[in-house]
Amino acid sequence: GHYMEEVKEEMIPYGMHTFGRSKESDEIDEMAKAVVTWNPDEKEHQAAERLRSSASLEMNNLLRGLSGRFVEPGEGNDPLRNPGAIPTGRNLYGFNPAKLPSPAAWELGTKAADAIIANHLEKHGKYPNKVAVVLWAVETLRNEGLNESTILWLMGVRPKWLPSGRVTGLEVVPGKELGRPRIDVLINASGLYRDLFPDKMQFLDEAVRLAILQTDIENLVAAGSRRIKTKLVADGMDEHEAEELSRLRIFSETPGSYGNGVSEMTGASGLWTDEREVVDVYEKRMGFAFGGGHWGKEARALFKEQLAATDVAVHSRSSNLYGLMDNDDMFQYLGGLAMAVRHESGQAPETLITNQQKAGRVTVEDMAATLGRELRSRYLNPKWIEGMKKEDYAGAREMSNFVEYFWGWQVTTPDKVTAAQWQQIHEVYVEDKYGQELKEFFNRANPWAYQSITARMLEAVRKEYWQADEAVQKKLAVEYAVNVVEKGVACCDHTCNNPLLNQMVVAIISLPGVLSPELVEQFKLAIEQAAQKSLAEQVVERQALQQQLTAPSSEQAGAKGEKPRDSGAAKAEQAEVEGYKMEKMENADDSTKVSSSGIEWLAGLVVLAIIALAALGMRRGERRG
Repeated sequence: GHYMEEVKEEMIPYGMHTFGRSKESDEIDEMAKAVVTWNPDEKEHQAAERLRSSASLEMNNLLRGLSGRFVEPGEGNDPLRNPGAIPTGRNLYGFNPAKLPSPAAWELGTKAADAIIANHLEKHGKYPNKVAVVLWAVETLRNEGLNESTILWLMGVRPKWLPSGRVTGLEVVPGKELGRPRIDVLINASGLYRDLFPDKMQFLDEAVRLAILQTDIENLVAAGSRRIKTKLVADGMDEHEAEELSRLRIFSETPGSYGNGVSEMTGASGLWTDEREVVDVYEKRMGFAFGGGHWGKEARALFKEQLAATDVAVHSRSSNLYGLMDNDDMFQYLGGLAMAVRHESGQAPETLITNQQKAGRVTVEDMAATLGRELRSRYLNPKWIEGMKKEDYAGAREMSNFVEYFWGWQVTTPDKVTAAQWQQIHEVYVEDKYGQELKEFFNRANPWAYQSITARMLEAVRKEYWQADEAVQKKLAVEYAVNVVEKGVACCDHTCNNPLLNQMVVAIISLPGVLSPELVEQFKLAIEQAAQKSLAEQVVERQALQQQLTAPSSEQAGAKGEKPRDSGAAKAEQAEVEGYKMEKMENADDSTKVSSSGIEWLAGLVVLAIIALAALGMRRGERRG
């Protein structure tokens, strides 16, 4: 019924874009039809011509730019939301920050806030106490300030505009007009947002302070500040300082740092034994307060207090191209936020997505619904797989990536991911449900992507997120082990750097009738050659290291050695670590009985390197900028 219609109408990317290369004529025509469907005022033949001209413009204007010549400016954004974004290949410009939020975004943002409140009232019979909202620079540029508008309307504050559209200040929405309590907020800004929109962070901080002062109706913003002030004073803080800190609602990474470490930690799943370790890294990196004259004040304890009082976590999606599982940033920020709330408050928050893929329309839904629809319409869709197969190595990598990002959601929001979804991924990609010859494709294009997929599914089993049946476990273990023997160890975080997983795989494939003893030994030998030590030694060392990392220490600040990056070279005080060492290995062919991909690593030091990577923020916080 309704769900099937939603899946049918969902727009999905077909293949990948190659810079300077035009798509096939039928693909261009299909895209032009989609543009017109979403924007009835557009002419299909004109949209098609603009799409056809994109490839030559991209290459020609790149050369013009490199030559120091003029490049024609052009609008950005999703071409379905804004047809003015095509042709591509122009010098993009964004929305004037002084006009954020726009009146149109304000109208949609208030609707989103009302929907968030209505959702909580329907499910819990009461108003939410505090709503946490993620702010990204790229989302603000796409939707012109929808999330900022949502935050303001929750508190009962609105912008003031000049006739030119420029925002000049704030005004209080009278309680009689608001007709409900002023809802408290927690603002979770990315590092890129912090850098591109510092004025909006100050603007939102002013709105919080204005809302706190209101007494005309029930004021949950003020109540939240009183509660936090009382807690800080009880903990020994000066009353004046406690009063000031109690008003802070904006938290981000420390200036110069990007990324919250959640992606690195979930990826290095062989390192941690308790989700609390992932939360510690998130809170350590995001626990810097902004507002009231403070810019990046270390305030982790305050951040934890704000998380503990949160009922709802919200992020937006304003793109038809980028979803929840084609990059790690979505689960890092929304998933990391929801995970931290769950651990600090003792219960999972309502985790919601504000959908605004179509200009002028907004809906709010449970993240599980968005995730499930995206999984079904894209990654389990033979059409999407067909498009990615045409991209060869890169397409296989994208298949592997989506499984990795799905795993990120599994760890951060386990209440939103189901065993049935893991089973469906297994059926499509391992059992080749649609007969797309995926095994042959992976072996030809990128066998290590398949190895990563099977290993990640096995890791979901090992860490007890997925209770797969025995036959599925055996199938996955055999596929993974044979791939390692025939193609070498991929050496991603969850394969050769995960001795506990490999120990489990050996136990499964050693069962009678699962795999021949010769292949079992070849698998063990490949893993041991990659690590330059026996599997038994690797397991003992990893278990000892896990105990060491989780043990209290005077040198640890509660984040298992996690330190934020200091915008540039690492500080001299950073401990020296060693990572993977690349060596050329002489092999007659790619089928090996002794070697793997030729990567030598020192197990204990590599694990420390993973922590350092999270600490140094070597992943981009918002790659979609």
